[in-house]
Amino acid sequence: MKKTLLLMLVLSIALMSMFSCGGDKNDGNTDVGGESNTNNDTSNQGSEKATYRITWIDEKGNTISSSAVEEGQIPSSTYTVSDTAEWDYTLIGWSVSEGGDVFDSIPAAASDATYYARVTAVKQKYKVTFDSNGGSTVESQTVEYGDKATAPETPKFEGHKFVGWSLTPDGSEPVDFNAEIKGNVTCYAIWNETVDVKALLKALLDGYNANPYSYIPESMRSDFSANLVDSESITGDYSGFVNTSDICYGFGEQWHMVLDNLSQSMTFFNVLSVVEGLTTASITSFNNYFDSNPSDTAHHEFESGIYNVTINFDGQYIIYVLDYTATLPALGEQVVQIVLSMDVENGERTVRIQLGDANALAYKIAENSYEFAIKYLGVRRAMFSIDRGENGDISGKIYEYLTYSGAEIASSAEFYINDEYVSVVGNKSGGMVGFTGYICELYSAETGKMLGYEVQESLSSIVYNTLWFNLCDIEGINSIRYEPATDDTPAKVYVNGSSKAWEVKKVGGFDSKMFSRRFDIEFRTQYVYSYDQETEKYTEHAISVPMIFVQEENYDTFIDDVETTNEVTLNVTVADDDLDEILSCYDELIPVFAENKDSVTPDIIIEYIGEKITF
Repeated sequence: MKKTLLLMLVLSIALMSMFSCGGDKNDGNTDVGGESNTNNDTSNQGSEKATYRITWIDEKGNTISSSAVEEGQIPSSTYTVSDTAEWDYTLIGWSVSEGGDVFDSIPAAASDATYYARVTAVKQKYKVTFDSNGGSTVESQTVEYGDKATAPETPKFEGHKFVGWSLTPDGSEPVDFNAEIKGNVTCYAIWNETVDVKALLKALLDGYNANPYSYIPESMRSDFSANLVDSESITGDYSGFVNTSDICYGFGEQWHMVLDNLSQSMTFFNVLSVVEGLTTASITSFNNYFDSNPSDTAHHEFESGIYNVTINFDGQYIIYVLDYTATLPALGEQVVQIVLSMDVENGERTVRIQLGDANALAYKIAENSYEFAIKYLGVRRAMFSIDRGENGDISGKIYEYLTYSGAEIASSAEFYINDEYVSVVGNKSGGMVGFTGYICELYSAETGKMLGYEVQESLSSIVYNTLWFNLCDIEGINSIRYEPATDDTPAKVYVNGSSKAWEVKKVGGFDSKMFSRRFDIEFRTQYVYSYDQETEKYTEHAISVPMIFVQEENYDTFIDDVETTNEVTLNVTVADDDLDEILSCYDELIPVFAENKDSVTPDIIIEYIGEKITF
């Protein structure tokens, strides 16, 4: 048994030896050359290159990127710095520490490394360009972000006046030279045509004193020769018969309100004569000042006797101010200020006159219009306007407020003037107690004679339309006597020397006006004027004169009604065309007036007048 085992062991060893070397002995080839190749590969395994971590950090300490780089390779970064409106940034290189020295070139990777960006910052610079817009050249400016541009010297442009610099060509956005520059800017010069200030002053002083009376016919003025009467001939006593040919007739209350306000305004206009006396001296003084101090604006003050003169030009308005103290008729010693102003763009002139504290007037003059507002003696406030149309016709408005016994009385009027007629509608009637209606007066533009008027009055919701005529326009009544009312008897009128009192006729029938009078004679207030040669003054006289009225609806039967009631044959001598004009104006003007009569308040008048000017 032991021999058998030993033999098997020997055989196994022999077999193993045979197979381990049998290939070399078979053919001598290296077809198992894999052993030789394997040995070559094993000899190359230690030659693979190392890699290193390279990190890039920006100037603010933030990581830009981090990547592996083979040993011996030169790392690189594509980092760039973005500029801002304020700063111009430049990457000057990389350093191994924040703020360290900059490499001339990045070294090849030999270990892990961190590189820090080195950046310089320079303030951005911007260009401020000046477009003189036709004027002389203005150099541009280079300004750092946040700094301010410097206002350049004013450019010159022949025939033009420099207004200023604008960020827009149309001048809508003025340049603020205190603003910080934060980008390129273009400034545009804005120009106006050159204004000859000296010529403007002369034009102002030559054209301020327009006379409102120039808008109304001479026949409608109180100083018109045909309107003047002998004061001694004015009839006021009708207790005995007075011939109708001796009665003085004048203007009605509506037109008188127009003249009254014009007359009050003349108190102010008269002081303007002072300006006339100073015009030459003012122009000379201002010209000397302006020639030696040329500028875009002008302000000059000087004294001449008791007068302090101020001249100011701001580019749009030239203003002339005169301050002094003087004694004025009816007002005594007053501190006076006269202000003349002209808008050089449209030629409109404004004048303001202050006489003491309680009296002031302001008025504006344009080519075809005139208006003024006035406060006088603390009791009157009024506004007056006149316009001349393209056809030469005149229209005007007046609003008046009077303080009487603590109460405020408001009156208004509108008037229209053409070649034939002057018509005026208003609501003033001192002779009709409690009157709340409207009166439309008609006058001849050639003679100034009242042709008649029509009254609209409402009582208990009933509207009455009455035509009124002066007795001088009624044939058939030659004399008149009047008995005023007493406690026991009503007022009575007698005509043509008769002892029988004048009678009226009622409308009658079943009309709403059945109990009203178809016609009657009543006394109404009119105004006449006289001239005193010794004092050289005009005097106004408010007189009560007899007029005859007839309700418009009963005009066609008027003659017959009077004849049947009073046995007097009448004839209205007012021409048919004139009568038609009275009716037409009444129908057309009263609705317009009723709509406008309250449109100007006392506050509007005071605001228009304004306050004394100071510089």
